[in-house]
Amino acid sequence: MTSRERIIKTLKHKGRADRVPWTFNFGATQGFNPTLLRNYKTSRQIHGPICEHFDYDIFMVLDPDRFSPLDIETKQEKVGLEAIVGGVKLIANGIDKNEYFDAASLPPGGYLDAWGIYHVPWPTDPTFEIYHPPLQNIRDLARIRAFPSPVLDNDSLARAKEDVELIRSLDKISTCYSGSVYEWSWNIRGQERFFLDLYDQPEAIREIVEKISTFVLDLALSLQEAGVDMLAFYDDFGQQDRLQISREAWRTFIKPAWRKVWSKVKQQNPDTIIFLHSCGHITEVIEDLIEIGVDVIHPIQPEAMNVYEIADRYRDDVALWGTISCQKTLPLGSPTDVEKEIKERIDKIGSRGGLVISPANIMGPDVPLDNIDAFQKACRSYC
Repeated sequence: MTSRERIIKTLKHKGRADRVPWTFNFGATQGFNPTLLRNYKTSRQIHGPICEHFDYDIFMVLDPDRFSPLDIETKQEKVGLEAIVGGVKLIANGIDKNEYFDAASLPPGGYLDAWGIYHVPWPTDPTFEIYHPPLQNIRDLARIRAFPSPVLDNDSLARAKEDVELIRSLDKISTCYSGSVYEWSWNIRGQERFFLDLYDQPEAIREIVEKISTFVLDLALSLQEAGVDMLAFYDDFGQQDRLQISREAWRTFIKPAWRKVWSKVKQQNPDTIIFLHSCGHITEVIEDLIEIGVDVIHPIQPEAMNVYEIADRYRDDVALWGTISCQKTLPLGSPTDVEKEIKERIDKIGSRGGLVISPANIMGPDVPLDNIDAFQKACRSYC
């Protein structure tokens, strides 16, 4: 089978391909923290992109590891999400920082992203950041409604289309970062304020979610038109043992927004693969996600959910991606532990299809390099 045939069989038809696909990435996110990636490539004398070195079946569009790790405009090394997800550049919404923040109280060294969220990179590793939300202290619905969204950069979108064509010429599947709804909502509102809004100002949540889901839909449809095979969405709904908000609140505010996005995506091209990353315990809403169009879910976090129960219950309805522990096995286990976990997943789930093996999240700088070697060796041996 070609890479394209293998992934379509696995993710769209939930079937058994010639082998179980594997990757360190999840959707359109680099599986290596940039510090770890740099250390691993230097230690193992890898000079090209990691996706080419390991011959992944799925390539990220405008992957910083395949293109330049430097920002086009500033020529500085990318930080935060831009260092690991690539994708289409967003043009900032252009807010006045003094209108939404007490600028004097903001920590120095930060920057505004396209949504007007103020990011402060950690001094020890700038790929980690602290967020300061612009709408945290705004209670006036008119001001919330008027808060501007970013816009898509057409030049970046044109480059994405060219990269999609290149990826297809290599017989690989293309994937691109396609946004969030719940996460972007509380990132611009502030998580605590968002949770309070559920009870004392739900109209604010409706305004913000409508604004963001409309933008995400525009982004998704634009990426479809560029030819992207798999749209990668990211929304962490779970804590370690439950949803972050009640299922009723999720169904009231978040589910309709995703239904709006994914129904339009499927209407435009039913062959587009819809990938969702959602950390934590999300068992309560998996059936809802299947109902509104998700094709593949990452990570089925093994510390938060029973991987095998989920696989048995939904084996015909949704593909699984991930399942390898980033909290325990990869950072704290031995190479033998890594090999054992991968073999067990392949024997119990992958043997019947509908599984892509990957880490459950980004591997941090604390992951031993020998465990990375063990991961890829086990995949090559058992997949």
